[in-house]
Amino acid sequence: MGLRMILPWENPRSRFFWFRRRVPAKFAKFGMHGEIKKSLNTTDWDEAVLLCQEENLRLERAWRENLYGTPPSDLSHEQITALAGEFYDEMVATHRANPGPPRDWEEALTKHANRKRPIVGGVSWGLHLLSTFGGEVRSFLQKRGLNLVGDQLFGFIHAYVDAKEQASKQLLKNARGDYRPDPDADRFPKFVPTDAKQVFDSLWQEFCEAKMVAASTKKKWEPYFRALIRRTGSDDMSKVTEKHLLDWRDALMASKLSKVTVRDGYIAAMKAFFGWAKRMKKLPTDPSSEVHVEVSDKHETKMRGFRDDEADRILSAALAPANKLMSKENAAARRWVPWICAYTGARVNEITQLRAKDVKKIDGIWCIHITPEAGTVKTSRERNVPLHPHLREQGFVEFAQAKRGNAPLFYSIARQRNPDRKNPTYASVGNKLAEWVRGLGIKDPLVKPNHGWRHRFKTVGRKSRMDWLILDCIQGHAPRTEGEGYGEVTPDVMYREIAKHPRYKVVAKSVDGRKSKPSQLRA
Repeated sequence: MGLRMILPWENPRSRFFWFRRRVPAKFAKFGMHGEIKKSLNTTDWDEAVLLCQEENLRLERAWRENLYGTPPSDLSHEQITALAGEFYDEMVATHRANPGPPRDWEEALTKHANRKRPIVGGVSWGLHLLSTFGGEVRSFLQKRGLNLVGDQLFGFIHAYVDAKEQASKQLLKNARGDYRPDPDADRFPKFVPTDAKQVFDSLWQEFCEAKMVAASTKKKWEPYFRALIRRTGSDDMSKVTEKHLLDWRDALMASKLSKVTVRDGYIAAMKAFFGWAKRMKKLPTDPSSEVHVEVSDKHETKMRGFRDDEADRILSAALAPANKLMSKENAAARRWVPWICAYTGARVNEITQLRAKDVKKIDGIWCIHITPEAGTVKTSRERNVPLHPHLREQGFVEFAQAKRGNAPLFYSIARQRNPDRKNPTYASVGNKLAEWVRGLGIKDPLVKPNHGWRHRFKTVGRKSRMDWLILDCIQGHAPRTEGEGYGEVTPDVMYREIAKHPRYKVVAKSVDGRKSKPSQLRA
């Protein structure tokens, strides 16, 4: 997109042509006033047209550098004065030992005074100083990794110009052989940075604790940030800019990753993390706020639930005798988890993390208690889900009661290799079940081997005319409105709807397809 053509303005109060332009809203926050006016110091139209385009190009470059480059620094008035003091110390230290003849510093002070003096009828003094000293000021700031904008930039330029004049006067005294300390040098306080380096590891830990990020989400998202750190060359999150994320997004989309994966994986992680850091005042800006991935509805693939034959195949295989080499916990997971998911529509890890005490009777109804205390729950909300009569008839309650208290139903704490590992044991159990389902011949990429039960439960629920609001409560879907979240949905209300779910009538089959003894393994 080309730059707009700016023509000279005939200022009725001046004999010269002027540059005049309104500041675009997206750049206004970077320090400019609503409109910029500047004398072009020429009465020649053609020359004024050229000068207008040069000034416009200079402004665009400056604005875009602020918008896409280093995030703006936030300094107090004391810090700005201290920063000017650092320039003073640097200038004096550079020339103090050999300041040269006094005449050089007398000329430098005269030149400095002339540069400071604004043009009569020209721009404001602040804009004049920006135009005259802006280049050397930005060079000084960039060496310190600082990017001042707005009133803070104007404030620092004023302080910088005063400090430069003070340093020149001190060096003139040195050139004349007077090395007594500058009595006004102590007016500059010591510069103390606002924030220490915002290292990813510490921010990430705070974010995960504050948002109660699930272990599975941490395992998925952390590599994204490690890749970003490698790309930017720094683990200081305050140095990440919108341009960094835009360039990374474009590189990801140019790879073999789908747009949906980039949007719902990489960019979603960035928005969650940087959005939290900005809200909590951990970072001055959120570089991800305007980073988006447009995905056409035509290209979004809708996942499906298990078909009748696929559900029967899984549940039938779950009834088959387990391999003698399997641990009793893995055998129990294969036997019960698919059936519980089929009759509750729960997420697989909500079931694999169940403990003995999470199977209990509430108001006379046997329920499973799904709670973040046991592991992860996507909405972070606990809920009680009644057991379908068919699960009770199969003996699930008796199986659960064989264990006590906090003992997990589907994995062994004693056999955990590392209880604090990033991928919790109950998640590994779910992954093994997914591999087992794929091994049964259910390989359609449009159905996820564990999540397919959630889709199917919703489908069967609609066919069975379950109340849609109760159906959402059973599956732990968040309320659509504030009103839907009021009150409670008690187990007896949910049980009436769950009982509408038709029973699965399957006979156990081993993996090779041969039938087992129906008298023992029919459900």
